[in-house]
Amino acid sequence: MLRFCLLGAALCAALIAPSALPGLFTPVDHALNDWRVRFSVRPHVESRIVIVDVDEHSLAEQGAWPWPRETLARLMKTLIDDYHVAGIAVDMVFPEKRPNDRVLADQLQRPEVTGAVVFDLEQRNLAALKFMLPPAMPVRMEEGAPQVPGVPVVTNHASLMPARVGHITPIFDSDGAVRRLPPLVCGVGSDCRPSLALAAYASMVDKPQLNLHRGRRWLSAPWELSLETDDGAAIVTLPLNEDGSLVVPYRHSRQDWTSVSAVDVLNRKPDPAVLKGVIVLLGGTALGLSDVIATPLGPVAAGLEPHVEILSALLDNDFPVLPKSGTLLAGLLLLPFALLLGWLVRHYDKPLQRSAVFPAWLFGTWVASALIALAALHYAGILLPLSPLLVFPPLAVLLILSTELYRTGRDRAGVFALLSAYLPRSVADRLSAYGQVHTTVDASRREITVLFADIHGFAGLSERTTPEIVARLMQRVFSEMAEAVVNHHGTIDKFIGDAIMAFWNAPDDDPLHASRALAAAVDIQKRMDALAPFCDELGLLPIKVGIGLETGSALVGNFGSAHRRTFTALGEPVILASRLEGLTSMYKEQILIGQTCASALGLQDLRVLGTVQIRGRIQPVTIYCTNS
Repeated sequence: MLRFCLLGAALCAALIAPSALPGLFTPVDHALNDWRVRFSVRPHVESRIVIVDVDEHSLAEQGAWPWPRETLARLMKTLIDDYHVAGIAVDMVFPEKRPNDRVLADQLQRPEVTGAVVFDLEQRNLAALKFMLPPAMPVRMEEGAPQVPGVPVVTNHASLMPARVGHITPIFDSDGAVRRLPPLVCGVGSDCRPSLALAAYASMVDKPQLNLHRGRRWLSAPWELSLETDDGAAIVTLPLNEDGSLVVPYRHSRQDWTSVSAVDVLNRKPDPAVLKGVIVLLGGTALGLSDVIATPLGPVAAGLEPHVEILSALLDNDFPVLPKSGTLLAGLLLLPFALLLGWLVRHYDKPLQRSAVFPAWLFGTWVASALIALAALHYAGILLPLSPLLVFPPLAVLLILSTELYRTGRDRAGVFALLSAYLPRSVADRLSAYGQVHTTVDASRREITVLFADIHGFAGLSERTTPEIVARLMQRVFSEMAEAVVNHHGTIDKFIGDAIMAFWNAPDDDPLHASRALAAAVDIQKRMDALAPFCDELGLLPIKVGIGLETGSALVGNFGSAHRRTFTALGEPVILASRLEGLTSMYKEQILIGQTCASALGLQDLRVLGTVQIRGRIQPVTIYCTNS
């Protein structure tokens, strides 16, 4: 259940992050959307629109720009009267007054011609035009509709004003590329001007009007701008973003456009069938005209490309839509992948399986999401948000892996704590690092001091009281004994019935092993004396403990089989310490010390009790006790 909660959190974070962190995700969005645009371009020649291009060839024959007014007038007159074009959208302005303006004005004011105006959208305090623009197209706006404000700053000279103008002002993104364009820019007094492409298209409609309203369908854009006839019938609808901008529908490569050189038109070289009945976009691509922009298709493009793309989409009434429910759509798309990852993690829990599952799911989700996004654009004209599709897979994997890592660390710490309760910490460390059971003997020979401590009269005590009381007593006794051993740097080997075995100088070196073993024995006796009130509470007599100490060479390490192993010590000091503990009752001493251990202690503060024959040994053993 936790995994699915984490996946849900990753999904929500991936959906919210692009809007919550625009500074971080805006460049990512641009890169992803440019990738989608480039992959969605399909070769198809556009013959309904012809670009009449003031190119290098035209400048070479007619001279540098700007051309004489008579030349420009003759170019437009030839297009309208000789080639019978349906309309001319002029993607250039003539702000200066020059000789023979009247000749050009006569052509610009023809009904087929749409002129251009440039707006200041960034409030740069540029000087506004001091004369009125031609009458604007009627615009109806729903309450709350976004308006892109602007100040008209550049257009034709007042004497060259056409009957209709459209703006040619793009929106430059942070990287300088043109991806959006306002289809409607509003100046002072709600004087709203359509874009050049929209104005040119509307020129072919009788009494056109614009209607800006909210998107009404679930998959609609937040706002829609409809071009309507005077009776309210919609001819074409443009999907707008929340800010009132239009995503430029880049659908063509440069080779798809039909383009003729302006000088060839002047010389009447083009086939009349190419130009008859088409919409002409008159613009320039010559380097000297400085009309160069960056687009998703490349860093260098003619400034007229956004306008011709919008004009082509208007003719098809086919614009890509960034739906108002785009985030929800992205979430619905990613939800099956999230559920799939949850299922995979649950059913493939082996390390080798996990090492394949996560990369496969990650790249599989990326590829599938990309294909679905391309298909949504190609077949349904829907622009799915791409940043969530990119962010969710690695974020989900990161959260799942972090959780798995935390769980593994927690489990490892738990296992280590459990091992440390049965084994020395250094041995537990080593076993944890192995990761598997080794059945070979893992031991080394070293000198150790062994302690055996046993409760006197335990059999009778067990017989006289209940197992529950005995359990409480032994829990306390073993806790005190273990505390004494650990406090004096000893290693607890095992608990044997009512006895404890411990040793020093293994697994870690301890040059003071004999003295520390004796200190632990004394500490145990003090702790047992302090248990008298507890024994009284249990209804028992105070307990007595006998302790045997001996030093010698032993084999210390891991012994056993694959089914059961233990860390212990094997050798003579183990046997002698056990035998000495058994003699404490006979000598009426709490602590008995073997000869080798006494020598290691320097025989100081020790008293010789005599020699004794130890069962299993030929040579008698001298035993000692403390003076205290």
